[in-house]
Amino acid sequence: MPKSPTTKKWGRIFRNHLKKKGVSSVDVSKLSDFKWEKGYLLTNKSKKADVEKLVNAPVSEEVMKKISAANQMLVFVHEGEVVRYVELPQDFIAHDKNQLEFSSAHSELKFNKKREGKPIKAGEKKLSSEDALTVESIMKQIQWKKADYSVALDPDVQLTYEGVVYNVRFTAESAELTSKRRGVYGKVTGETAQQLYDILM
Repeated sequence: MPKSPTTKKWGRIFRNHLKKKGVSSVDVSKLSDFKWEKGYLLTNKSKKADVEKLVNAPVSEEVMKKISAANQMLVFVHEGEVVRYVELPQDFIAHDKNQLEFSSAHSELKFNKKREGKPIKAGEKKLSSEDALTVESIMKQIQWKKADYSVALDPDVQLTYEGVVYNVRFTAESAELTSKRRGVYGKVTGETAQQLYDILM
């Protein structure tokens, strides 16, 4: 399943649409620069068997991990083949099921107006909506481990996410996060750790 080079662009367009007064939907056919007939909205609650049934093709574990990490994902099919997918870091599109089908002829998707970015802070500083989306996406990708931390790591910065404070400590190659309240430990490395450092520090 090829990854779309326009994922970030689409996310930015969706956010800009949401900021406009009176705008309650988006026509995805006007955003796409490729041929497609059918499209599907998947969520992180979509099950592998259901996804494979929808797209009529095997779906790898790697792709399922991406679907689980994303809040929503748009999948586009042309002549029976998946040609593009776009990960959305927020619940932009309104839906009442784990999956939603649309087509190039009926491609207007309604925005989820109830969805508002949760305040995410680095120390006392509230992050911009763009940075908050990035942090939210990173937090959903972390493989959290249960840990009993009576004393949390000595943090470089404290991150407030979904009302929970995480102590964040950076090393040369990683970022380690602990939450005394949740009793968990998580770690990111490489470019993801650098991305988190650039936003929080």
